[in-house]
Amino acid sequence: MASYHSEASSASSRRTSASPIPHRMGPMEYQPTVLCRCRAKAARWISWSRDNSGRRYYKWPTSSFIRDLLNDLHDAVWSLRREKDELFVAVREGQAMARDVDTARRELAALKKHVVETNAKLVLLKEQNRRLEKDRCMLFFVLLAICGLFVMVWVMN
Repeated sequence: MASYHSEASSASSRRTSASPIPHRMGPMEYQPTVLCRCRAKAARWISWSRDNSGRRYYKWPTSSFIRDLLNDLHDAVWSLRREKDELFVAVREGQAMARDVDTARRELAALKKHVVETNAKLVLLKEQNRRLEKDRCMLFFVLLAICGLFVMVWVMN
């Protein structure tokens, strides 16, 4: 044990500079306990990464179950976001198709109206054709009668 202490003291004497980040922000700085959502005390950590060097943050202790659960939830959230995006695209396509169907329905209604109008004109033309055919037959018989009279008058003379 004495050898360990002497090694530690000699190691500390060899160090030329202090820690780049002090353990306390100010002298004997006190901060109240921070609790996470599960009411456990969150540990205060110091970041040693290049981007956030010296930044203090809180982290609550996690078990492997909680880590797995959080990873599963993270995956589920991303899956739902992708599904939401796909549904958003499908809704946009559906709305475009609905507009196309609505346009086609309006065109169909206009064509049906045109067919009804054309059929009404066709009925009128058929009726007029029937009357003209009847008049033609009458005219033929009248003409035949007149010719017959001329023939009788000519034969008698």
